[in-house]
Amino acid sequence: MIRSLRIAQILVLTACSGWGLAQAQQVQAVGEKGRGPINQDWQFSVGGFFVTNDTKVTVNGEAIEGNEVDWDNEFDLGDKDQIRLDAFWRFAERHKIRLMYFQNNRSNTKVTDREITFNGDVYPVNSSVTASLDEKIIELAYEYAFYKTDTLELSGSAGLHTLKFEPKLSATLTSGPNTGTFQTSDASVTGPLPVLGFHALWDMGHNLYLDGLVQFFYISFDEFDGSITDGKVTLTWMPWQNIGFGVGWNSFKTRVDVSKSGFDGKLKFGYGGAIVFVTFAF
Repeated sequence: MIRSLRIAQILVLTACSGWGLAQAQQVQAVGEKGRGPINQDWQFSVGGFFVTNDTKVTVNGEAIEGNEVDWDNEFDLGDKDQIRLDAFWRFAERHKIRLMYFQNNRSNTKVTDREITFNGDVYPVNSSVTASLDEKIIELAYEYAFYKTDTLELSGSAGLHTLKFEPKLSATLTSGPNTGTFQTSDASVTGPLPVLGFHALWDMGHNLYLDGLVQFFYISFDEFDGSITDGKVTLTWMPWQNIGFGVGWNSFKTRVDVSKSGFDGKLKFGYGGAIVFVTFAF
């Protein structure tokens, strides 16, 4: 019986050692082949975004100007962790298409300590106002690697950020001629902002990859005026050929001035925070 147990122990230890050796060889092989984001054709990343928001909105009415509303501080919308999706497709050696999707919907109810004018409607002091803000950002960009080796890739990019913001206020009025009336005010703006960028990707060895991206642009045409800055840095560990884990930081800021029927006013929006993600690459 004792001998049988010893044999079983030896078999288990041998199997574990063999499995560990196989895993080590697989990791080593991945490193030797130079696999990872620099050479892979497809990559999909999904993760949690521990985001901090800074949103200020001014919406004018037809006959009355609005005042600036600090959405995060005045209504305590708070910082809400979100899911972020990133992907790219390398369709040629030096050519790549990149996609990003981020959505952040928040709402809260608070008694106001000042009068707020929003989209032509007035919310008196001490009104219990429900504020909601839906934010969506979609990016599509093209990259060209003007410098590329087995361990370093430097690229220039051109793309388009589609920004969609839908702020809304609602409350039962506590004073004025319409006391007791339920009032709702909303607005919507969609801003297609082109961006230019610089992207650096470095294979540090040991299946670690440092990724840095900076994007910026300013545009003014017709009834639309806006700017955008976006910076992101991540560190990815690829212990397997097709699966990796990463951490990083992203900071995004935009300013939009619009004069049109759906939204006449100003929007200052920014977010930043840490990212933790899982990467699938092929």
